[in-house]
Amino acid sequence: MLPMPAAAPFDSPDYAFDVAWDGVRALAAIDRGKVTLWGRGLADLTGRYPEVQALATMAPDETIVDGELIISDVEGRPDPIALEQRQQAIRPEAVARAARARPVTYVVHDLLYLRGRSWLNEPLVRRRPRLNEVLQSSGRIYVVEPVADDGLAFFDAARDKGLDGVVAKRFDSPYRAGQRHPDWLAIDAIRRQDFAVMGFVPEAGDNLLGALIVATYDGRRFQPAGRVGGGFDVATSRRLRKMLDALPSAAGPDDARWTDDRICWVKPEMVVGVKFSEWDRNGQLRFPIFSGLKPEVGAEECVRTAMIEPPEPGRSRPTEVPLPRLPI
Repeated sequence: MLPMPAAAPFDSPDYAFDVAWDGVRALAAIDRGKVTLWGRGLADLTGRYPEVQALATMAPDETIVDGELIISDVEGRPDPIALEQRQQAIRPEAVARAARARPVTYVVHDLLYLRGRSWLNEPLVRRRPRLNEVLQSSGRIYVVEPVADDGLAFFDAARDKGLDGVVAKRFDSPYRAGQRHPDWLAIDAIRRQDFAVMGFVPEAGDNLLGALIVATYDGRRFQPAGRVGGGFDVATSRRLRKMLDALPSAAGPDDARWTDDRICWVKPEMVVGVKFSEWDRNGQLRFPIFSGLKPEVGAEECVRTAMIEPPEPGRSRPTEVPLPRLPI
């Protein structure tokens, strides 16, 4: 289940407020002393994150939970650069080295099955307490501690700590697997979205990459959304260029605005995260900045979703944001 974007933060007794971790979403199934890990699109991630096997002794068999893989810094905040580097480890020997050097934490959000019984249709107000009864934070497993009511203060505290935002979830919402639904609202401190890469501008010299041409999917075709020319250093630009050169070529869009002989058009198979200030009136990004590769996200998932107007906001009150305290 995925959230829809909200236009502004808000207070409401009808919602639980969680940190937006901006990690790799993953479902974990515990059965017969083993944990199976699935990513978006049910890609098997089991062998790539052995740290999550700790769940096997912490939760009952035939249990499935929803969560997120993150790497935290010394303050307990997500470190997207370290996570992106960790995602590059695929071979067993590389995974073993990466798990020692950059261990992930599995942040558990939700309870989907318990001892073989489905909890998908149960409201969050029942799923979350049951999750906290059967599973407690330990080591590299962190069970979320949601805040109720204080959405505005929670958002302010998250922003002050340098986090990307919060996610508001209605207490009466079931778990709608595979859906993006307004019962869950993402409230970003900085606008952020995943985009498919449909082209790039090559560059000579050390960087090799002048800009990425990113796009959204409208259900039929990919629509260019802007040029992303900032946010990647020399090492990142070289890695991106190597990946882009390996993609099949494609025809450019039938749009005069994108007539530029410098652009190399490619099949939109790569997905990247982009931070930006807003959409302009022509449906293009303003001040976009590359924020990382998103190999777990499919290109056709990169849809532009409508902003949801939140409930009437109240008055902010000071609050604390619970963050995992992990060994360095």
